[in-house]
Amino acid sequence: MKNISKNSILMIMLTIILIACDDFIDRSPLDQLNQETFFTDVATTQTAVIGAYRTLTSSSLYGQAFIVIPEFAAGHMRHISNFPEYVEYQNFNIRIDNPWALNIWTASYETINSCNNIIAYAPNINEYSMNENLQNMVKEAHFIRALTYFNLVRAWGDVPLITNPTTPQTTSAEIRVPRDAASSVCNQIVADLEFASDLPNNNAGSKGRANGMSVKSLLAKVHLYMGNMQEAADLASQVLQSGEFTLLENYSDIWTVENSAESIFELQFDEQVPNTFVQNANPASRQEFFASDAASLLFDEEDARREFTIREAEDNSGNINLYVGKYRTFNPPTQNVPIIRLAEVYLIYAEAVSFSNLQEGITALAAIRTRAGLATDFTGSQDDLIALIQQERRKELMFEFETWFDHCRTGAADDILEVPNSDRYLFPIPQLELDLNENLTQNPGY
Repeated sequence: MKNISKNSILMIMLTIILIACDDFIDRSPLDQLNQETFFTDVATTQTAVIGAYRTLTSSSLYGQAFIVIPEFAAGHMRHISNFPEYVEYQNFNIRIDNPWALNIWTASYETINSCNNIIAYAPNINEYSMNENLQNMVKEAHFIRALTYFNLVRAWGDVPLITNPTTPQTTSAEIRVPRDAASSVCNQIVADLEFASDLPNNNAGSKGRANGMSVKSLLAKVHLYMGNMQEAADLASQVLQSGEFTLLENYSDIWTVENSAESIFELQFDEQVPNTFVQNANPASRQEFFASDAASLLFDEEDARREFTIREAEDNSGNINLYVGKYRTFNPPTQNVPIIRLAEVYLIYAEAVSFSNLQEGITALAAIRTRAGLATDFTGSQDDLIALIQQERRKELMFEFETWFDHCRTGAADDILEVPNSDRYLFPIPQLELDLNENLTQNPGY
């Protein structure tokens, strides 16, 4: 060390500081920054937008929890040790201090605040009105916020609707807001998506960024949940007729080929942003999460999706176990997660259009069943068709965090999943949030 000059020491210190600054920009939430001065140009806004997408990859959201929890509730998954925080969702007896409820809730509002910062401050940049790239990034923030609120309202019903940034200067009284009606939250979701609906179809050249078709696909799904069948059918039809996407012939390619022709919006993971769930659900990795026997029995023998969706493999002791087959890229754990893909849009369209045109619904469903190697003839009633579409959604989208919410939406959770009462369609508001915010109220039944 004695031979190192003062200039060399200064350069080393400067390098460390620069690395630390880069890491801070990449990883620190925006509410730790002075937001108004952070948003100065396209580059800073781009950093903020990428950061907002990355919040979705955390282990509290699509990096694990938002895959695991809905799939436990749907009866598709089991844990090696039957930890109560997971099993509670399968037994529909969730404690109000369940850590995963708190993790998903907290991480979701962190994502929302990231988006609120972009929406509030990026339009103040001098070049905003003349810069389409900047305008598109704000629309992307509206999309991410809509997606996050959609997940919150499906899981908890009435939730606080916060559309302004919170900062270190925000008072505790301002943060302690009551829950808003689910209908009001859904109206905001629709407004966000309509604002973003004219994004280019190839926005930023990446399926990891919101684009016009991913916005319309999510909006179709939101309208389906709201019971607006004509709107859902019209939007889904626009996506199907766009020619932008194709159903892959080989079902496994959806998962083994990143950003495939079937993918509409796909959350990107890499070695810097690893997929925690993949590490914990693979036969050659940590082996914590498994597919359930009940999930395997849902598939007909001739269903081509079963073998890839439910992976049979030996564990370290030579026992045959059932694994979640869709998440296989674990070394390194860089498996992407498709959030919206064309097959789901077909199923949204099939269900929504069936209320006005039964044959159109049959035809749309046939596209999915044909790929699965299943019969496509149908002669039943509208109710029979919708029930069949729901069954098809469960098998097509297994381990894609949809079945639980689907069955609660249609009321089928009572009979199919044996949920004891409709109060259990919603998760409990985390007790810590109730302790911190006296204006929050608990969901009935908890």
